[in-house]
Amino acid sequence: MLAYVSAKKKILQYIKSKGLRAGDRLPTEVELSEQLDISRLTLREALNALKSDGLIHAVQGKGTFVACNVDHIADSLNTNYSVSEMIEVAGYRPGVASFEKKLVKADHCVAEKLQVPEGADVLMCARLRLADDEPVVYTKDYLSPRLTSQFLEINDESISLYSFIEETCNIPLGMSTTELLPMVADAEVAGLLQVPEGSPVLKMRVSVNDVFGKPLVYASEMFRPDKFKFTVSRGR
Repeated sequence: MLAYVSAKKKILQYIKSKGLRAGDRLPTEVELSEQLDISRLTLREALNALKSDGLIHAVQGKGTFVACNVDHIADSLNTNYSVSEMIEVAGYRPGVASFEKKLVKADHCVAEKLQVPEGADVLMCARLRLADDEPVVYTKDYLSPRLTSQFLEINDESISLYSFIEETCNIPLGMSTTELLPMVADAEVAGLLQVPEGSPVLKMRVSVNDVFGKPLVYASEMFRPDKFKFTVSRGR
């Protein structure tokens, strides 16, 4: 894990352990660096990341303040974290309640995203993801054929797919694109995420490529909106 990501996790754990809420001021950088045993440079990177996530904000001459309820799993869509990394960085323990992998026929959407013929066999991995044993995300990952044989040998249900691609397959990740769609939970998703049927959920469709722009994964992810907070940094 990158140093600033680990530092970000420590800061969030500090905020939670101290019971800090929106409007409460954080200690100075010097104090936080000493208390959390983080270098000033890494601490500054972590604080900037938390600002991008919308969790803290700085007021010139006054200090840095908690911006919102940090019980949400917050993530900036500017960085492509895996679901496991999102949960862990937010200070929660990631887990998996159900794990299924099987070959399925690629429908039009999956075929287009993975650049395979429609009806081709592709490996699908479905997981119900947990944060501190509470269901928060239901994911379906469709893998490019070049990943299939190696992933079929994987039995670790909590494995990070991104780590598997980079460390086991030795394929550097490149750019990804994410589509956000407001949805309502059908009976299956409601049962898995333990929310009322018809309640809102946030669906993400994520296409992950290698550094040459070749598709690796197409993911369909259903997030509980009461558990996640996403931010995007935009400029002109």
